[in-house]
Amino acid sequence: MEKKSSERMNPIDLSVVIPLYRSEDTITDVVEELHIELAKLNISGYEIILVNDASPDGVLGIAKKLATLDSRVKLISLAKNCGQTTAMIVGYQHASGKYIVNMDDDFQNPAFEIEKLLDKLVSEDLDVVFAKYPSREQSTYRRMGSKINYKMTEYMMNKPKGIQTNAFFIMRKFISDEIIKYNNNYPYVFGIIFAATNRIGNVEITHRARLKGESGYTFRSLVSLWLNGVLNFSVKPLRIATGLGFLVSFAAFVGIIWAFISRILNPVAPLGWASTVIIILFFAGVQLASIGLLGEYIGRLYISNSNLPKAVVRERINIENIERVEGDKIANEGKEDL
Repeated sequence: MEKKSSERMNPIDLSVVIPLYRSEDTITDVVEELHIELAKLNISGYEIILVNDASPDGVLGIAKKLATLDSRVKLISLAKNCGQTTAMIVGYQHASGKYIVNMDDDFQNPAFEIEKLLDKLVSEDLDVVFAKYPSREQSTYRRMGSKINYKMTEYMMNKPKGIQTNAFFIMRKFISDEIIKYNNNYPYVFGIIFAATNRIGNVEITHRARLKGESGYTFRSLVSLWLNGVLNFSVKPLRIATGLGFLVSFAAFVGIIWAFISRILNPVAPLGWASTVIIILFFAGVQLASIGLLGEYIGRLYISNSNLPKAVVRERINIENIERVEGDKIANEGKEDL
């Protein structure tokens, strides 16, 4: 790769962070392709950080073998499943490269496309560059989830218009340092990125079809991720609930006036018991939804202030500086080094 910047490089230029979950059939191909493609880049060094999110399959054993064969492959294994986002953040805490690449473990993100991400980042002096897919080889509900997430981040978190977000991206080290400072128990990486910088770009790359296995994302996990973004980085849901309350109150006021006038004009008209019950149920539903929304905010604040660990590291391989982030719970739990 032709260098497009005169910036000085660290001993490790590039860190690639890959959360692992149900990827025993693909992770070997992913790592082997990374070794081949990263060797072609004009960088002084790289590391591949695999974060096992307590996967129930045999990916941990495969990852251990890969780390044993090459010291540039580093393994972090979590004590329990914490979700992809938390696994990503654990990986960032152990990354030492000047540039951090985040990618999936399913072999759908081509390693040779990292060059495009890096070129775009350096040549245009950006802080974060996301892959942009002309077409996505995903299931229908994953595509729908991506579209909902796209609109949500644009409206709730002031995402730059036209920017497409996904799990294949590159960022500068100082951005990942800001991400790992986030202490909330419901992290949402994209929300932190949008709060940290507006120098964000896209570059079009290939998205391969899944060769083996199935996506680790379920409908439930997609909804949970969406809620983390909505409730942790915006008060707009509360404002929407307030606006809906005013709207319903206004509609009720108009309804009362209409019922009063109708009664005067037609005194013998039968009483509308059904409509009364419907109106009461509607008001009750709106009130309960608003209370539930407020309760969700309060509950998240309570859990986040309880000092519970977001993740506990059970074991590490080829990790040297495990206390790089001083005082951080995730980085300092479980210090046994294999």
